[in-house]
Amino acid sequence: MTATAATAQISGGGLAARRALRAARVRGVAFAMLGLLAIYFASANFDVPAKFSLWIHEQGGDSAVLETKVGLLWIVAAIASAVVAGLQLLRGAGLRWRRWLLVLIAPWIVALLADLLAGKPAILTNVLAGSFEQATPIAMAAMAGILSERSGMFNIALEGKMLIGAFTASMTSSLVYIATGNVLLATLVGIAAAMAATGLTGLLLAWLGIRHKMNQIIAGTVINIGAVGITNFIFLRLLQHNTQYNAPPSVQPFKLPFLSDLPVLGPILFSAKPYVYVGYIMVIVLTYMIYRTRWGLRLRASGEKPAAAGTVGINVIAIRYRALILAGLISGLAGSYLSLAAGGSFQMEMTAGKGFIGLAAMIFGGWHPVGAFFASLVFGFADTTQSLLSILGVGVAPQLLASVPYVVTIVVVAGVVGRVRGPASAGLPYEQG
Repeated sequence: MTATAATAQISGGGLAARRALRAARVRGVAFAMLGLLAIYFASANFDVPAKFSLWIHEQGGDSAVLETKVGLLWIVAAIASAVVAGLQLLRGAGLRWRRWLLVLIAPWIVALLADLLAGKPAILTNVLAGSFEQATPIAMAAMAGILSERSGMFNIALEGKMLIGAFTASMTSSLVYIATGNVLLATLVGIAAAMAATGLTGLLLAWLGIRHKMNQIIAGTVINIGAVGITNFIFLRLLQHNTQYNAPPSVQPFKLPFLSDLPVLGPILFSAKPYVYVGYIMVIVLTYMIYRTRWGLRLRASGEKPAAAGTVGINVIAIRYRALILAGLISGLAGSYLSLAAGGSFQMEMTAGKGFIGLAAMIFGGWHPVGAFFASLVFGFADTTQSLLSILGVGVAPQLLASVPYVVTIVVVAGVVGRVRGPASAGLPYEQG
């Protein structure tokens, strides 16, 4: 290395360090401003009562009631903001600030919810359980995105794949139920058909992006647009006039033995629909597979340094094909949730942006399954909370409440994770030597 190159490298490193320090200071000031804002809210609404309740053993049974003042909740939020701001300003760019966001977000959400309710009682068990339900398809989409991008492939086609999965699951399940009358068989066949259809869609995306080196963003956009057009056409031409083909048996909640009897946690975590339990298992399995197995090491190498991986004998092309097909299968499972467990039938464009929100959760979670799962819970909580506030009739316009999940998505992507670093070679074509 020449002296000039060495000097340039050192200068580049110094510039990056200064930018990181400046960004850390900006975050610290922003967190401090949030603390001041929380103090203002506390002074304005200190004596407003806040009342929450939690079912102890089952929904509708005995409950534990939590009562306090809105002002006290805002003070807790202010203290949390001050702690995170102080740590950020003192430790600078060395602070892993995303982990500390939970310390900041949780009290802010509770205080804001209590403030909006303005003394109206709220059952937190329903909100929290609903958050896990709403987060499930988003988390599954995020898992699919992680697999794709860890292998080095952009996958913005998650929205279209979920839509195809929802359509295929509903129609197939309805046909099997008409033929056999067996609820379990109809549900399983519908899910399998949805996963098969989206697995093939994942193969199509891989073929376009890997074999023909088509721009991966454009390829994903084509699939999204095609999914909307095809499903809308069949819905309007066939399903709208033959509703028996769009009436699948609904997936019902299932209480896990013993775990569902746990006080407070049982009704929230272990009395849900089977899809939620599959989501728990998926996060654990993928975390282990990506970070504790040879396959996971090769997957990550294919997304970071594919040329180096190829020189040591790793078949990067095969890994990317398999990752996209597996991501397609997971997307189909997520889509089947929408029509079989949430909506009870297929409706046009029923994904409503959940595939894109899954991508936001993936980024927010740092391309890690556990982080993406908790990020999905943030979006799921936002969706459930806006439904609760609409039902209780708080003094906020319904149109504004309905936009809450999408506003949260924009804030997270643009303001919170704008400088997060993903896999280095994601989206770049690769030629196997």
